[in-house]
Amino acid sequence: MRVLILSVTTGGGHNAAADSIEAEFIRRRELGEDIDVFKEDFFQYINKFFYDVMDKGYLFVTRYFPALFGKSYDTLESAENLRKAALALSGSEFLVDRFSHYFRGDMPDVILTTHVFCTLTLNDLKARGLIRCPVIGVMTDYCIHPYWEDCDFMDYLVIADELFSGAAVARGIPERKLLPLGIPVRPKFLHREDKRGARLALGLDPDQTTVLVMGGSMGYGNIPETCESILNLDRDYQVAAICGKNEKTVKELQKISNTNLFPIGYANNVELYMDAADCIVTKPGGLTCTELLVKNLPAILVNPIPGPESRNI
Repeated sequence: MRVLILSVTTGGGHNAAADSIEAEFIRRRELGEDIDVFKEDFFQYINKFFYDVMDKGYLFVTRYFPALFGKSYDTLESAENLRKAALALSGSEFLVDRFSHYFRGDMPDVILTTHVFCTLTLNDLKARGLIRCPVIGVMTDYCIHPYWEDCDFMDYLVIADELFSGAAVARGIPERKLLPLGIPVRPKFLHREDKRGARLALGLDPDQTTVLVMGGSMGYGNIPETCESILNLDRDYQVAAICGKNEKTVKELQKISNTNLFPIGYANNVELYMDAADCIVTKPGGLTCTELLVKNLPAILVNPIPGPESRNI
């Protein structure tokens, strides 16, 4: 079986979900199943300039104009005519034409996508008869994003829970297409280390109450202010602050003179920090919420990006 997984770099959650799915297929291949799996970043394949614009544009708008982003999301969610007009102006025909070249080789047996933008393009290609295999969308938030209802040729949509079936049907997605399988997380989040062992492994005080502060892969929110507020409480806490790709915030944290503060940039062992923590203060990204639920970690959810993340709360 040939499996193609498509993701989009707008925040880290979509790629993390794609990585999780890929890891499971690789695990099954190692157990002897006949599986070839390929993962692509949709925008990077289309055009490097397009990729940079989408990646940096998403970061810029959500960071500096979050209210505008939230209002646009609400409008696209509720106004079908505006949603279709926005799609027509988005350069979708260019995406369809460019990505059609991908399928001039061997056709995969199934395509999984973790972002609706990918699915819209695949939907158009299926409508034109250029894709003949099943296309499965995978939700990465606790809501039904705008445009999923416009993917008429999508075969299935994986949703976070069967409780979202009603919302999906109300938006026009046939119930027979819904698979309430949950949001995928990487296998390493399914295992748990004891707190003391995790703290020792990370260089933290093994006996001190630990708060983990995160702002998603992009380091959203005023993380230094959050950390200082926690450290100024009348309790003896240590704070591990993961800032993702936000190097500026890491440098700001390094200027704070407090031995109970541990600034971290991008971390590929977030699961171990979750095991070490007694509580997490975090932006409510869909993958982050799922990971902390899997870890059974108490959470304070702050600084949501208006739209999907306010719905995650």
